[in-house]
Amino acid sequence: VLPEDLGRKASSLLLEEIRKGGCVDTGAQSMALLLMCLGPEDVARIRVGTLSQYSIVSLRLFKMAFGVEFKVKADHDSRTVLLSCLGTGYRNMAKAST
Repeated sequence: VLPEDLGRKASSLLLEEIRKGGCVDTGAQSMALLLMCLGPEDVARIRVGTLSQYSIVSLRLFKMAFGVEFKVKADHDSRTVLLSCLGTGYRNMAKAST
């Protein structure tokens, strides 16, 4: 693979992610959603572009594992999706407290 071809491919993938909008890329959506589940017992919100299939499956698993349901609202003006949930307030009890 020529370096020029690799550069074109990388730039086209980057521009595609920017076009989708949101604050995280498609590959990091499920990690951000997991951190929202485990976060403080407060409302957490995130805006993403189009939801990936992996993120949709992750949302189902988070509901089964943590009992956390997400509110999903499409924003037609910006062509993004706004997700919100109430965190579980997870704490690492095995961690030594000082």
